[in-house]
Amino acid sequence: GILYLTGLFFRLTFGPTGEERLMDICPNADDITDYDDPVCKVEELYGEEYFGSMQVAMFTTFRFMLLDYSTRGGKSLVIAFSEEYGFFFNICFGTWMIIVIFGIFNIISAIFVDATITGLKHNDVKKKYVRQYERRFVKQKLTDLIERVRMISGEVSGCPVK
Repeated sequence: GILYLTGLFFRLTFGPTGEERLMDICPNADDITDYDDPVCKVEELYGEEYFGSMQVAMFTTFRFMLLDYSTRGGKSLVIAFSEEYGFFFNICFGTWMIIVIFGIFNIISAIFVDATITGLKHNDVKKKYVRQYERRFVKQKLTDLIERVRMISGEVSGCPVK
């Protein structure tokens, strides 16, 4: 749900705005050196490439969640969008990263706490069974010892053991 909504937001905000496909008439955004070209703007090419369809936008959003912001050529999508969209992109991206980082941290913490509690419960049950086994074991050994002492004391005194 969150991935879909965020992908939709990013697609509507940073994706292509018109029917014209810039990727058909412009070079690859990673290869552009003239950043002042009014037709082939780097951020619009990246927007079309990485937010051109809902599936691609969701995948790019997922990559952002994994802290992967690079293009195929190794350039930063965050820097390209930040330079063009400025404060608006920085706020959106910063908010998204805070949500992702705290969300992932909470999930990892919850898994760790759950595993620890489960382990402690298992340990407590094991200790309980060990104590019960020890009691039975000690009781049986004491009973055997008493029987042996009775038998030995009966043999020494010459009286039959009752």
